[in-house]
Amino acid sequence: MPMIRPLTTSDLSAFLALRKQSWSTDPLSWDHDPGEVVDPEEWRPRMDAIDNERFILGYFLTEDRTEPQLAGIIGFSRFEKQKRRHRAMVWGVYVDPEARGRGAAKLLLEECLERARKMEGLHHLVLSVSNHAEAAIRLYTAAGFVEWGRETAAARTGEVFMDEIHMRFELSRTRQ
Repeated sequence: MPMIRPLTTSDLSAFLALRKQSWSTDPLSWDHDPGEVVDPEEWRPRMDAIDNERFILGYFLTEDRTEPQLAGIIGFSRFEKQKRRHRAMVWGVYVDPEARGRGAAKLLLEECLERARKMEGLHHLVLSVSNHAEAAIRLYTAAGFVEWGRETAAARTGEVFMDEIHMRFELSRTRQ
């Protein structure tokens, strides 16, 4: 049975390895290059949740393993400025190809949305996704995210351009 929990600094190495892997397995979904250097010290302070305003959830495979294996991630960051605190961003969603087809991304997104709904004053979530990430677009659309804009040719891998699709999810219908 898989497990979903917030990541901590003890998960830093596994998180960074999975994040770097995503740039190689799905190069048309990211604006990072596979050979890009990742500084663990840059990520260390981001790993621990801050009053549930910022977190990274991990999907762990547990069956047939002595240690749970990190196989999926989703990031969440509430905007800090007072005039933007009604918004939060979902970022970095990725599932290891060996763990796909198990509903991992859906479970991660559902847990993220459940946590977001409990945050006082939070009105909506935003994210951006590559037009080449068709499974991700279907997941977000099925969850209720709506496209509100698109930047064509926002990134490029080799000679392939990627549109950045901007999506929004309303947590409540009434504005505060």
